[in-house]
Amino acid sequence: MKSTTKVLAIGAKAAASLGLLWLALRGIDFGAVWTALGNVEARWLIVAPLALTFGALVSGVRWHVLLRAHAVPVPLRRATALVLISNFFNSGLPSTFGGDAARIYYATKGAGAKAGAVLPAVTATILLDRFAGLACVMLVTVAVTLLAPYGLEFTPLWRTASLALGLGVAGGFVFLALINVVPRPASWTARAAGGSGWTAAIVDTLAAIAALRVSVAATGVATVVSIPVVVSVGVALAALSAATGPEGALGLGRAVAIAGPLVLATSVPISFAGWGVREVLLVQLFPLLGLPAEAGLITSVLFGLSVFVAGTPGLVAWLLLQRPDESEQPRAA
Repeated sequence: MKSTTKVLAIGAKAAASLGLLWLALRGIDFGAVWTALGNVEARWLIVAPLALTFGALVSGVRWHVLLRAHAVPVPLRRATALVLISNFFNSGLPSTFGGDAARIYYATKGAGAKAGAVLPAVTATILLDRFAGLACVMLVTVAVTLLAPYGLEFTPLWRTASLALGLGVAGGFVFLALINVVPRPASWTARAAGGSGWTAAIVDTLAAIAALRVSVAATGVATVVSIPVVVSVGVALAALSAATGPEGALGLGRAVAIAGPLVLATSVPISFAGWGVREVLLVQLFPLLGLPAEAGLITSVLFGLSVFVAGTPGLVAWLLLQRPDESEQPRAA
C-alpha cells in the first residue's frame, strides 16, 4: 500500500512537471530557441555548477552552526560533506526528503548505543536548517517584491502572498522563542509505551525533539548565513543567461533579484525536482525584465541541468564516506 502511494505521488509530480512544461512552452519561438542553443558559450556553463556547489558548501556551514548550538559534535568537514551528499540524492530523487534522510543516517551512523540520544537533536537541526534557508529566501522575496528593482512588476496577489511570507517568517521565530518558555503538553513528550519497531522509534524521536530547547539565536545566524546561498543561485542564473547571448543576459543584479522568488517557487513540492515550476516562472519573468522568453526557457533548462551536475561532488563525498572514521562520528552531548 505504501509503495503504491509512493508511486502515485511520484507520478503526480511527474505529471505536474509535464503539464507545467507544456504551459511554459506555449508561445515559445522554437526557431529562436534552436538558434540560441547553437550559439551557447560553453565557458559560462562551467560557472553555474561551481556557484551552486559554493552555495552547498555555505549550506554546510549553516547546518554546522545549528549542530554546534544544539550540542551535536559533528565536525564542520563532515557536516559539509553530508550536505553535499544530500544534494546528490536530491538531484536524482523526486523530493528533498531523500537527502535529509541521508543526512540523518550518516550523522548518526556509528553512534551505536548513543544513536538514540543523538538522533532527535540531529533531526531537529535539519528541520531548523530547512526553516533558516526558507526564511532567508522568503525575506529576499519580500524585499524584491517591495523594492521592485530593474522594473520588475508583481501582481497584487503576489504582493499579498509576499507580505504573508514575511509575516510567516516573523511568526516562525516568535514560535521558536515561545516553545522554549511555554510549558509543553505532556502528550508532546510522551514516549511510546511498550512499543517497538519503526512506529515506536518515530514516536520516541518526535517526543525527544519536542523536549529540546531550540537555539533561536543560532537559527537567526543560520538565516543570515543563507544569504550567500541565494546569491550563488543568482550568480548561476546570470552565467547561464549570459551563455544564451547578450540579448538574453540578465546581469548579476537582476539575476540575484529573481533568485529568491525562483528558489521559493521551486521549493514547493508539486513537481519533479522543480522542473516545470522553474520554466514557467522564468519564461514569465524574463519579458518583465525586457528579455526574450526564449532566453528564460533556455536559462531554466540549463539551470536544471546545472543542479544535477552540482550534485556530483556529493557522489564523491558519499563514496569517501564509506571509509569508516570513528573520530568523526557524532557523540552524545
